[in-house]
Amino acid sequence: MAITKIWPVKDSLNRVIEYAKNVDKTENPDFLNSDLYQVLHYAADENMTRFERQYYVTGINCAVETAGQQMQITKERFGKIGGTLAHHACQSFKPDEITPKECHAIGVKLAQKMWGDKYEVIVSTHLNTNCLHNHFVINSVSFIDGKKYNERKAEYQRLRDTSDALCREYHLSVIENPTKRKRSQGLYQAEKRGELTRYALYRSDIDEAIERSMTMKEFYDYLRRKGYRIKGKIDSCALKLPHYPRFTRFKTLGEAYSVLQIQDQIYRQRGPEVREKSKEPILFFVPTPKKLQIEDILGFGEEYRKLRNLYRFFCYQLGIYPKNKGQVSMSPIIKEEVRRMEEISQQTIFLCKHQIDTYEQLKEKQTEIQTEMDDLISQRKKLTNKMRRAGPEEKELLSQQKRGLTDQITRLRRDLKLAAGLENRSLDMVKRIETINELVDNKKLISREKYAKTENYLK
Repeated sequence: MAITKIWPVKDSLNRVIEYAKNVDKTENPDFLNSDLYQVLHYAADENMTRFERQYYVTGINCAVETAGQQMQITKERFGKIGGTLAHHACQSFKPDEITPKECHAIGVKLAQKMWGDKYEVIVSTHLNTNCLHNHFVINSVSFIDGKKYNERKAEYQRLRDTSDALCREYHLSVIENPTKRKRSQGLYQAEKRGELTRYALYRSDIDEAIERSMTMKEFYDYLRRKGYRIKGKIDSCALKLPHYPRFTRFKTLGEAYSVLQIQDQIYRQRGPEVREKSKEPILFFVPTPKKLQIEDILGFGEEYRKLRNLYRFFCYQLGIYPKNKGQVSMSPIIKEEVRRMEEISQQTIFLCKHQIDTYEQLKEKQTEIQTEMDDLISQRKKLTNKMRRAGPEEKELLSQQKRGLTDQITRLRRDLKLAAGLENRSLDMVKRIETINELVDNKKLISREKYAKTENYLK
C-alpha cells in the first residue's frame, strides 16, 4: 500500500535537494555491514569513499552530486528563474511490507514513467522512519522544451494510478477506495487531546440514538428531541445544532456513521421476530416538522428553553433531583454550554493567579510567557544536539532534562492559549458594548426627533 503526495517548492531549490539527499536517511544499511565498507572506511580518498557508499539516491536526467546546478542551468537557459522552483513528491509504503531495495526500485520506475522523458529528477529513499518512503524533487522547467510542469488534479491522479500499478506489479497492497475528504489538523489534534469537539458530540448523540431506536423514524425523532435539525436525502443527509451555522453530513463523521450503516446497525439490533415482520424502506427524505412548545406560544422562545434545560441539569448535578431513576440524557446544547463554562473557569483562574486587572497587563503577560517559552525551546534544541553526540549514560540524563523542559513548554503553551482566549473574549465584549451604545444613542436620537416633531405640531 503506497500513499502519494505532491506539492510545489517556492523558497529554495538547494534546500529541498539537500533534504532529499540527507545521508543519515538514505544510507544503505546492508552496505555498512559488508567487507567492502570496511575496506573503503580506511581509504585515504574520502570522495571515493563517499561515492562508493551506495546511498539510496538516484538522479534521472542529472547527476546526483550536481543536480542543483543542472536544474538551475536549465531554468536560466529558458529564462524561467522565478515562480515555482521545483515540485516535491512523496511515496510512502506500509510498515514492514517492502525492503529498502524494492522501495528505491519502485521509486525510480515511478519517476521514469512520470517525469523521465522531460524533467530532471532526484529520487531518494529515506530509511529513518518506520514507514519506508521515497522523495522526488522534480525540476519545474523541462530540459527538452522549457515548459513548466503543471501540478494539476489530473496529474496527481496519474501519479496515484502509476504508483498503484507498480505496487500491483510488486505484489503489494493497494488502497482501492481512498477517502477524498481530509480531516482538518486542528480537529484531529483536539480529538487527540480528548477535547469535546463538535464531531465527538455528534457521534456520541448518534450512538445514543441508535441504542434507543428500533426504526429510522425513532432514530430521527430522538435526535430532534435533543435539539438537532436534520435535512437531506440519504446520500447527503445532514444534521446540526441550533448554535452552529452549518449542517454536517452523517458520512463526514466516519464510515460507521453514514445513513446506510446506521440503518444497518438499527436493523441488526432488532430481535429475529421483528426482522421477519418488518423490513423498513429507506427514507430518502427526512422532513423537519414544526413543533410549537409552550415557550414559543408564550413568546419566550429558544433562549428560555436553553436556560430551563441548563437549570435542570445543574439541579441534577447538585443532587436536588434524585439520581436513582436511571441516567439522565444530557442535551447537546447543555454539553456545549458546560464546555464553555469550563473554559471560562480556567480563564478566571488564570486571571486570579497572575493578578491581571487590565488589558495592558494581559498583553504584558502574553509577551512574558512567549519570551520564556522561546528560551525553553532554545534550551531544548541545544539538548537535542548534545544527545546526538553523547554516550548512552549521558544521553539518558539529557533525555530526562529534555522531558522536564517539554513539560514546562506544555504548561506555558496552555497559559498562552488561555491568554489568547481572554484577549479575544475581551475584544468581543468591547465590540458588543459599542454596538449596544450605538443602538441606545440611535434610539435616543429617534426619540428626540419624534419629540421635536410633536412640539412643532402642537405649536
